[in-house]
Amino acid sequence: MKIVSCGRYTELFSFITVVDERIIKQIKKGDKQSFRAIYEHYFNALTAFGYKYVQDQYTVEDMVQEVFVSLWQARSNFDHMNALKSFLYTSVRNKCLNHIKHQAVKQKHHGALLSNLESEQYFEGHVIEEETFNQLFAEIRKLPDAAQEIMLLALNGLKNQEIADELRVSVNTVKTQKKISYARLKEALGPAMNTILILMIFG
Repeated sequence: MKIVSCGRYTELFSFITVVDERIIKQIKKGDKQSFRAIYEHYFNALTAFGYKYVQDQYTVEDMVQEVFVSLWQARSNFDHMNALKSFLYTSVRNKCLNHIKHQAVKQKHHGALLSNLESEQYFEGHVIEEETFNQLFAEIRKLPDAAQEIMLLALNGLKNQEIADELRVSVNTVKTQKKISYARLKEALGPAMNTILILMIFG
């Protein structure tokens, strides 16, 4: 199996808000609480990312667990968050591709499918997708409870009237909360995420 260099993807994460770099220093020192924070922040995103390759939730979760074990063992090698995130996503990808290659039953279209899964475009597209959702949900969790409910329903594709019916509030309340929430998210996420944010919430 060809292992893809993590360094090649460092720039891929430059548009993402960087988690406090101090946590990297703490992890390098062997601080388990800081490592747990990274684990909890990225586990779901990495699992969703891995599922794009291997449609078996339990298998993917096991692979993600293994990647975090590898991360802990190699923790002294990371000096900044971009390198750490690149390692996580690249490692999950490589484990998924190895899993696919070692399946006993090969389908006729397996070769073409694997070629697509190995492509850099597939990898980068889904990394950005999961990182975008991961960061967006992290910021939504900082909103007041009522605003959180409205934004999560909007992300699930519900229209304003449907959200109002679900929460038993007026449509104007929904519109107002979405407008306020969008302003807060726009400020927190930065201009690079504005178009994505608009499409995801108001599309």
